Amino acid sequence: MTVLLGWEAAELGGGDDAALQLAAQLARVEDAPVVVATVVPPDPVSAIASRVDREYRQWRAALTHTRQSEAVTALQAAGVHDARTAVVPGSSVPSGLVEAAHRYKARVLVLGAAVGAPVGRFSPGSVAERLLHSSPAPLALAPREWPEPTRPTRLTCAWAGTARSREALAAAREFAGRWGVPIRLVTFVPERAAMLPSETGLRIEQLVSEEWATQVQGSLDDVVAGWPGPGPAPETLLARGAGWLGAVAAVPWAPGDVLVVGSSRLGPLARVFVGSTATKILRAATVPVLVVPRGSSGTPTGS
Repeated sequence: MTVLLGWEAAELGGGDDAALQLAAQLARVEDAPVVVATVVPPDPVSAIASRVDREYRQWRAALTHTRQSEAVTALQAAGVHDARTAVVPGSSVPSGLVEAAHRYKARVLVLGAAVGAPVGRFSPGSVAERLLHSSPAPLALAPREWPEPTRPTRLTCAWAGTARSREALAAAREFAGRWGVPIRLVTFVPERAAMLPSETGLRIEQLVSEEWATQVQGSLDDVVAGWPGPGPAPETLLARGAGWLGAVAAVPWAPGDVLVVGSSRLGPLARVFVGSTATKILRAATVPVLVVPRGSSGTPTGS
């Protein structure tokens, strides 16, 4: 079982290392090695190659070695004693990382945010976008320029009283048990500001939202009442705010918090597949996010 870090062999390295730091912290709580995986195009079938092709492959191999060596050195400095590298041939980076997740029995697959993501939050790049709809392993997503890299001290599970929520909670309980951290259940209640006080449609929307929040609170109470342990029953919270940004910001976050969200029931079994709601939550989060596959209970890929 490993912590798999998707690592790009970019010519200009030394940028945001939030994903690397997150992989280091997860490796410490999982007591697992980190595999730094870089996906490269497969070599052509034909043995005949031009001088330019040979020079390009040599340059690519040298760059990959340099970038992976930098990652291993940084992981060791962050307290990871077992950091390995893997060069994975693949027709695309997402498909190569899926193959690596199976090959190395990834407990989690760690990805960084897009270059254009707001500082302190996560936005998916093209690779993460694909894996958010196909990864066989839980995805650990690092906010851009993660301000307070620290090992997990609490899991906050997004709860809506649905099958997806129950699967996310089951996975969160497994991770929490291994990591020795408590769980908190949070229901996000995004609210839309009124344009006019007499706006009938908005009033109806607010009434529906209140009824839904009441129902979800009831399901939260049921979870707490029937909590089987180990450990104390989770803290619960209804987080209200203006839109998703406001609702997520209404939660008192602390260093060491990790947000857990489930996958859509519309996605394939044993794969991550985020729907529109989960996408809004992970884009608003200011802490690392753990996205678990549908039907997941925290078991490693390939086990």
